[in-house]
Amino acid sequence: MVSTWELLFTVVPGVILFLFGIENFSKEILVVARGRFAAILGSLTTNRYKGLLLGAGITALIQSSAATTVIAINLVNAGTISFVQSLGIIIGSNIGTTITSQLVAFKLTSFGPVFILAGFLIGIIGGRYKFLGKPLFYFGLVFFGLTIISNGIEPYSSDPLVLELLGGIAFLPLAIFVGFLITTAFQSSSVTTGLVVILAQQGMITMPEAIPFLLGANIGSTTTALFASRGLDLFARRAAAAHTIFNVGGVLLILPFLTPFVSFIAGIGGTEAQQVANAHLVFNIVASGVFILALHPFASLVMRVVPGEEEEILFRTVAIKDPLPERVDEVLSIIEEEVKHLYDVTNQAFDAAMAVFTAEKAARAYQKAGKLELLNDFLDEEVEKATFTVSKRALTEMQAKRTMLLVRISNDLERLGDLSRDLAKVARNAARMGRPLPTGQVEAIRGIYRIFDGNMQELSKNFPNSTKETISSLRARDIELRRTLNLEYTLYLQRIAKINESSDSRYLEVLSIIEAANGKVRDIRKLTEEYSAHDETLPAPQ
Repeated sequence: MVSTWELLFTVVPGVILFLFGIENFSKEILVVARGRFAAILGSLTTNRYKGLLLGAGITALIQSSAATTVIAINLVNAGTISFVQSLGIIIGSNIGTTITSQLVAFKLTSFGPVFILAGFLIGIIGGRYKFLGKPLFYFGLVFFGLTIISNGIEPYSSDPLVLELLGGIAFLPLAIFVGFLITTAFQSSSVTTGLVVILAQQGMITMPEAIPFLLGANIGSTTTALFASRGLDLFARRAAAAHTIFNVGGVLLILPFLTPFVSFIAGIGGTEAQQVANAHLVFNIVASGVFILALHPFASLVMRVVPGEEEEILFRTVAIKDPLPERVDEVLSIIEEEVKHLYDVTNQAFDAAMAVFTAEKAARAYQKAGKLELLNDFLDEEVEKATFTVSKRALTEMQAKRTMLLVRISNDLERLGDLSRDLAKVARNAARMGRPLPTGQVEAIRGIYRIFDGNMQELSKNFPNSTKETISSLRARDIELRRTLNLEYTLYLQRIAKINESSDSRYLEVLSIIEAANGKVRDIRKLTEEYSAHDETLPAPQ
């Protein structure tokens, strides 16, 4: 009988090498891909089937369904892809993760030292291909770790005590639970599936006994995404919940059909290890097929499980599309529409920033304000790209002037968005310190903000036109806002003088931000007047 110490110093180091290899292989592949990974996921998920294939392919490449799922969740949180778009990627990642069990079943792990040596040499003398050295090295390390585990387990293949223990664990509910625990502990379903296939290779476990462990591994793989989604927005949390519901639902769907499923896999043939790998593959393909066909009912179920009223914020243009039309006037109309969208987003960013002052969950409100400010930046960049493209064409003097003014208005709206971020930061810092602004000050801020918001709303409503009535109304609000700000500054200083001690400057900082924001609105109003200068009835900008 082989000693426990020999098992400890062979199998455990093998598991460590495997995990180290998987983690670093995933990282190196993402480094090679650089920023293209997020762009690929965002652009190739226009329908559920593309998302499914993409999720499967990326996971097969980086050898980690957890990495694919977590990245998809973060892309949802960032607004790069929608919650519904993420579902195809998440479902497809379960198919991609089956590649590990197939590689082990066909004993390709013996090539581990070859990949390690090749990666090492390419990393040193690879020239233009040097960047492939580390990924190949770590890929070989994954195989090498599995080989060590297999060699360490082999002496136990005929140990009656070990076989009896495995036979006891293979009881269906317990095996599912053990598979779940191992996967949760190591944060990798590949560890569980790899171990199960190796046990089957050594004749220590049969295919029917192995399947419950694989089912448990599928459930356990959801914990990484759930942990990663804490603190993210509603739709990112829904994506993480979808991963859990999908994996648990797949297991529940297969359980009533487990006996015919086992017979079907046995009918395919192959060694015991290959049957285990095939069971893993077929199960995930069938489960993925069911959920991808029922994607919209599935999405509705997730939204009921994780309810919320938040609006999904996606980094999308509403008018500018690639390629732009050939006619310059048509392009300028499209840019006008996008600038109007930018107005709306900027206004929403300020509304969200103001909500941080009074929201029960200030962190979530601040997150929304931050995302809207980033969307503001994104839209300004898209407007700049479009105006740069059209500026290279043959333009009339009027068209050139309109193009210039549109990009200036867009840039000023982007700077205005930066001020919404500053406003949100003051509110967030007050909430973090547990010293929110007094109720009276918050009410005064809200009153001042309503005047500023009126200016924003009127500019947005009438853009790109600027009428006499609009200009008159905006100027009247400017006067009202200056008078109100001066009064608030005076009252604040009087209160400070009365108590004869210094006070924190947060209130003055908020007043200053709103005043600066209204100054920027005034600049935009003048640019809009100039943009409408073809109407001779308008007064000259002042």
